[in-house]
Amino acid sequence: MTDKKPFAWETAIAWKNKDRIVVRGYDVNELTGNISFAEHFHLVLRGELPTPEVGRMTEAILVNMAEHAMSPSSATVRFATSGGAELNAAVAAGVAGIGRLHGTADRPAEMFLAVGERAERDGLSDREAAAKVVAEMRERRERMPGFHHAQHIRDPRTARLLELSDELGVTGRYVGIARAMEDATEDVFGRRIWINGPGSMGCVGLDMGYEPLQLKAMFIVCRSLSLCAHSIEEATREKGWRASTNSDMVQPLDLSMQGPDHYDGPADRSLT
Repeated sequence: MTDKKPFAWETAIAWKNKDRIVVRGYDVNELTGNISFAEHFHLVLRGELPTPEVGRMTEAILVNMAEHAMSPSSATVRFATSGGAELNAAVAAGVAGIGRLHGTADRPAEMFLAVGERAERDGLSDREAAAKVVAEMRERRERMPGFHHAQHIRDPRTARLLELSDELGVTGRYVGIARAMEDATEDVFGRRIWINGPGSMGCVGLDMGYEPLQLKAMFIVCRSLSLCAHSIEEATREKGWRASTNSDMVQPLDLSMQGPDHYDGPADRSLT
């Protein structure tokens, strides 16, 4: 006989018994109806409720990054659904398609952190360190995560996220580093290489206190909404094995096939 305790999951996230469910110290029924999903996301992932500004910015990112028409993950979901996969399995396939080149808010966040560390280590300003890192990455022919987008010259999501970050007072060191890197691309590449959506999510997220892996989780959570919608639409509007015979095939991610000519939802409308 030993005094070894039986196995049990040890967690700081939540506990429950037959009468209660408690999340990070809060009874789930007290949270219900009193906080937003974005605030709950922050609580579950980071352990505390966010400030109003961080809560609103988190909500903005969840909305901004949730849908992007046809992408590697949504195309994967549709192909899986066309083979008869159940909703959860199809969405899991789509999440598995989120990788180094798609949904990579964690990778630019890691790069921005490294620039900040470089500045401190070498006694440089953040702008000087940003310029050096851009030049070195160019020399090594390394991709700059969080910059440029294969389907947008200037990612339309970025301006709104950075604008809102400025308005809410969230903008801090890492948005500054990202902007400095974008500025440096003009000298290094001879043209401006714009921050993309995941890049803006990465720098704003760091300034809100999120860690890189938590930002990847944020992308997975919000994009899973889109993946559910694509799977359900494919299952309810189309036949299985779609385009398997007698169909002219195009590249499934071709931007020319994602415009209004291939959209049959509501026409443009406004919240006001």
